[in-house]
Amino acid sequence: MKLTAAQVAFYQENGYLQIPDYFTETEVDVLYAELPKTVERDSPRIIFEDNGSIRSIFAPHFVNETYERLSRHKKLVIPSEQLIGDKIYLHQYKVNTKKGLKGDWWEWHQDFPYWHIDDGIEQPAMVSVMLYLQDTDSSNGALLLIPKTHKLGIVQFAEKGALRITEEGMKNSLEGNKNYLSSLNANLKFTVDHALIKDLSTRNGIVTASGRKGSVLFFHGNIFHASNINLTPFDRDAVLITYNSVHNAPCNKPNPRPAFLAGRDYNPIETLEASILTQEV
Repeated sequence: MKLTAAQVAFYQENGYLQIPDYFTETEVDVLYAELPKTVERDSPRIIFEDNGSIRSIFAPHFVNETYERLSRHKKLVIPSEQLIGDKIYLHQYKVNTKKGLKGDWWEWHQDFPYWHIDDGIEQPAMVSVMLYLQDTDSSNGALLLIPKTHKLGIVQFAEKGALRITEEGMKNSLEGNKNYLSSLNANLKFTVDHALIKDLSTRNGIVTASGRKGSVLFFHGNIFHASNINLTPFDRDAVLITYNSVHNAPCNKPNPRPAFLAGRDYNPIETLEASILTQEV
């Protein structure tokens, strides 16, 4: 469960770490079978594409014990504590789903600006873990990463017309912007400046994080990443869990985002020792 020194060093240098076949096929099949049970009719936790297909299912642990147990699994918690260097709590939990021939793209962005500006988290002492529920490659929208960009901090945002972000706009967001949907759909509000993407891609290259089902990807909140549309007729689903240091909880800010987007329990996670297939702890 514990990462090697070489794995930690790779993550620190590159901003990501991929581990193939981390969960068994049987465990992944259980998660996939439970996935429909996390979808509630007319729930704000469910985000849709413009074409009507589901884009994201937030906070599946609110309604499903299997997904709740997964968030506390030692194979996720222990490495995340290593990478952050502290005890952790669950900040955000979702399943991103790209439906066959319908799943849309995710623009080049960093995750931490949303947590910093919208949630009031000061430092990027956070890590996200992606668990693949199907074999994933460039044809069905695997994550694209630009290595080492996590070292740059929050970078210049792309200009996006009505969504152009200025210093005043950032201030207003910090004071309580309730329009959180612009951080969840295909037209993200905080995306990376296009010239910067070209420059860093030329220097560092672009990694396609392909992997078999059961593989996991740990990645830093400031690394540049994106994903393409799903060109296959088969769904591509991925669990995404974001952990934060217990000493890096959000500041008290008015009108916080809903609890399904930004967790409210800042206590250290109690690690689950058993398999996600059981209810024993």
